[in-house]
Amino acid sequence: MKVLHSIVKTIEKMTDVLSGYLQAGIIFFLMVMLLAEVLTRYILRSPLSIADEMGGYLLVSITFMGLAYTWKERGHVRVTLLISRLPDRFAHLLRYITLILATAFTLPLIIACYGLISDSLLFESRSGSWLRTPLVYPQTILLIGAIMIFLQLVAEIIKATIAMGKSEEKN
Repeated sequence: MKVLHSIVKTIEKMTDVLSGYLQAGIIFFLMVMLLAEVLTRYILRSPLSIADEMGGYLLVSITFMGLAYTWKERGHVRVTLLISRLPDRFAHLLRYITLILATAFTLPLIIACYGLISDSLLFESRSGSWLRTPLVYPQTILLIGAIMIFLQLVAEIIKATIAMGKSEEKN
C-alpha cells in the first residue's frame, strides 16, 4: 500500500511541476511576448515576426501539457448530478470504469503522437513560416502532454482502487 501511495505522490509531483508550474511560467512568457509584439507593432511600426508562430506553439503547450494538472485539480467538465445520487459503492465503481476508459483513450493518442514525431523526423518537416521551425519540437510537446495525462490517470486509478478498498472495508 505504501508503494502505491509513493507512486501516486511521485506522479502528482511531476504533474505539479511539468503540467502546472511550468505551464504557468509559459503563460507569463506568452503574455510578455504578446505585449512586446503589440508595443513593437504600434510604437516602432515593426512587429516581431516570431510572436505569431511561437505564440501558437506555446498555446499548444499550455493546452496539452496542462491536461494532467487540470485533471488532478478536477478542473475538467464533470457531470455530478447523477453520481451524487448514487450509493457510494456504485459511484466508486462508475468512477473506476470511467478512469479505465479515459486511460484507454490516451494510449492511441500517445501512439499517434509518437507516429507524428517519427514522420516529422523522417521527412525533416518544418513550419511554413520564415522561421522554418522543425515541427518535431512542438509535436514532442503533444507527446509529453499525452504521457502526462496517461500517468495522471494511472494515479487516479490507483487512488480509486484504494478508495474502493476502503469502502469495502466499511461494509
